[in-house]
Amino acid sequence: MHLKADLSKIQNEMAEQLPSEVLQAFGANLNELIEQNIDQKALTIGDQAPDISVLDTDGKEIKLYDLLKNGPVIINFFRGNWCPFCMAELSDYQESIQQFHLPTTQFLFISPQMQAYSAQLKSEKDFDLTLIADQHNEIARQFGLVFTLDDNIREIYKKIGADLSAINGDNSFELPIPATYVVAPSGKITYAFVETNYMMRAEPREVLSMF
Repeated sequence: MHLKADLSKIQNEMAEQLPSEVLQAFGANLNELIEQNIDQKALTIGDQAPDISVLDTDGKEIKLYDLLKNGPVIINFFRGNWCPFCMAELSDYQESIQQFHLPTTQFLFISPQMQAYSAQLKSEKDFDLTLIADQHNEIARQFGLVFTLDDNIREIYKKIGADLSAINGDNSFELPIPATYVVAPSGKITYAFVETNYMMRAEPREVLSMF
């Protein structure tokens, strides 16, 4: 099953399981975000990627432009362990990367959750993925992806088990909109999928098939 089908299944399950008032709140909030045109302000094809320096779940420093010396880098921004759409996306990447032979292509999966949550995710799911903790959304902000969650949605998330203050380690309630970038060895962005609707993602197999 490809990612699109997985995401559709999650949407259907949410429609069946969540109260109507929660679904209405989610829908209204999503429409408001779309009207803000956040995706149109983000970095896109032809832009130069920022020279980011990050830490993986083992505390190892990773510099984007050092990675680029060995080949292109795929950068994926996701919201966190608590987001079922994100988990479906990462699971599909894990499966797809194993199917494609891409020895010179490298991957960074970035979310604002604290390092411990990403380490837990990697261990529990047995992910062979480089997960990055983006403290205070500093990296996502450089890509133009950050927005602030509305008060009513914060409370709903907390009630269904996503206490973002605890998970992200701050009270900003900021999140990145989902995005996938391909950065060429020159540092230029050659592919950009930026989508305000968190229920939509780039198909990993389509991204990997470009190499």
